[in-house]
Amino acid sequence: MIVPGRAHLGHILKYVGRPLILLFAWDVAVTAAYYFFASYWVQFPALPLTLLGSAVAVYLSFRNTTAYARWWEARTLWGSMVNSSRTFAREVATLLPTGTTNTLLVHRHIAYVQALRMHLRRQTPWDELAARLPGDELARLRDVANVPQAILSRTASMVRATGVDDIRHVAIENTFAELTNAQGGLERIKNTPLPQQYATYPALFTHAFCILLPLGMVEALGLYTPLGSTAVGFLFLALLQIGNDMQNPFENTENDVPMTAITRGIEVDLRDALGEAHGLEPVAIEGGVLW
Repeated sequence: MIVPGRAHLGHILKYVGRPLILLFAWDVAVTAAYYFFASYWVQFPALPLTLLGSAVAVYLSFRNTTAYARWWEARTLWGSMVNSSRTFAREVATLLPTGTTNTLLVHRHIAYVQALRMHLRRQTPWDELAARLPGDELARLRDVANVPQAILSRTASMVRATGVDDIRHVAIENTFAELTNAQGGLERIKNTPLPQQYATYPALFTHAFCILLPLGMVEALGLYTPLGSTAVGFLFLALLQIGNDMQNPFENTENDVPMTAITRGIEVDLRDALGEAHGLEPVAIEGGVLW
């Protein structure tokens, strides 16, 4: 996640640099053609271009609103995961019989959220889990499709094996249900991309508009056409790229929901609840990005 801060020109140009350079080159070519072949120039009416620009702007705004809704829902579900994790640690400490199993259950939950992070990013979790789970369980997990869910199911079985009474077990099971619901929502976002029309048509219409833009502006702006057309085109290209970045919040890019920071926060909270001297620190911001 890119943290709020001052906009830097270098970052802005890098954001849509390549298409913006191509657009500027096209604007210069159109302007040169207008002056060198003025007698052959066909007038391009401004009204259809204005209507097209308005339609593209509305389309991009609607697509970006939908993309941001996906991103924000992903962040909300991770917030639910944080709350449920704290609840689980508290229930283990207060509802289960006191013993070494309690610490083991909390450590297993830390392994679960770390496995979920890597599951959503399609990364291999074995190095991360090697120090958190026993070797025989790791061997079994290599044969399952959904590693975090398998860890959570095993943890639920271990809770039941402690001999807790039914009333307390129902309370803890409700927390497991909340964790499962949050994970299911996160997997739904990961496995259900925006419809292809939301990916194809905005790019097609935006690029078509940018191509037509200097043709409609050159008679009015003359030599200033590359400046005006590129400035307007930058706004549309930036809107297009923003939607592309926000629609997939688990792609391990700088625009992701900061899952590394969230799972580190969960681990710190749970180890603090155990009274452990862990020495862990929150994930630091790197280059204006919180991972």
